[in-house]
Amino acid sequence: MKIVIADSSTLITLLDTENFSFLFKLFDEMIITDEVYNEITYKFNHKQKIDYYLCSKKLQLQSIEHDELYEMLIKRLDAGESESIALAKKLELPLIIDERKGRSMAKSIGVPIIGLVGIILQLLKSDIILKEKAIEIIEDIEANDFRLSQGLKDLIYNY
Repeated sequence: MKIVIADSSTLITLLDTENFSFLFKLFDEMIITDEVYNEITYKFNHKQKIDYYLCSKKLQLQSIEHDELYEMLIKRLDAGESESIALAKKLELPLIIDERKGRSMAKSIGVPIIGLVGIILQLLKSDIILKEKAIEIIEDIEANDFRLSQGLKDLIYNY
């Protein structure tokens, strides 16, 4: 069973572009923290969609104690990233995260990470989507102000 922890930015982008369900083609279960839930549902107005996935049991909500690791992370990152990284470390699970600073902090403490482009590449490699769909997703996420470097886009374009 493939389980992953997720920070909010990738999820919000996939929700905004109607590509969120692809995550469950790669992962059996995704866990988000309370703060990530709040960011997605209240700040970005995706409560109905997220609650649907919570009811389906594909998405789990888990509280995390604000321990020493969290306190160290919160000095450098936002609350959602800090909770997600701390939970991924505690549960020894990979983390979906795209913010550069958060990725760097997660890697520095040994948390395996994957970002949006990595997810799209896994969908391609697993023959879940075709290259044309991958390019369409890239175009959709860029239209929603998700910034991707040319190098990351080339990983998809040159696949």
